[in-house]
Amino acid sequence: MRNRPLCFQVWVEKYAACFDKVPPHCIYWYEPEDDHKALPLHKIQMWECLSGSIEAWRKDQLNDVPVLVNLGKGMKPISGHYWFTLDFLPEDQAQGALDVGDSELMEEHKEGNVLRLENGQIAIYPNNRIKWLPVSLTGKDAAATIPDWDVATNAQWDEWWSDSDEILGDAKWAY
Repeated sequence: MRNRPLCFQVWVEKYAACFDKVPPHCIYWYEPEDDHKALPLHKIQMWECLSGSIEAWRKDQLNDVPVLVNLGKGMKPISGHYWFTLDFLPEDQAQGALDVGDSELMEEHKEGNVLRLENGQIAIYPNNRIKWLPVSLTGKDAAATIPDWDVATNAQWDEWWSDSDEILGDAKWAY
């Protein structure tokens, strides 16, 4: 539901039961030790659910890749592994409804990567809070390097075609 924590339906083998409306801070991908200190909901899920229309998919090239997650001020990054992605889509777009939410604005469009944290919990974080550390693609200093990139905006794409002699793409190169 929009403006609330994401909730999941989970199977609990021990009880042969399916439970729904389980918030992410209550979901574990393995059973933790008894002295485990759980992270609170606001550290597990950065944003509320931004749409009633959500698409789940997996970035295959990043499947099970190690990550470092920036949990915010005063917190050390926590290790984990990528699991899958939730993309917040404009609500009822397939039925022709007008999108009045944030998901169509490029700078406001959000997706949440569901991660399996080292403490057993799952977390849902955007790309800009995650350091992706695939061993075969990153150097030894990748975790310490912070990029200085701008956030994508609609303005930078509004006239992407205007300097081209072709209708689509750049006239200077072709496959």
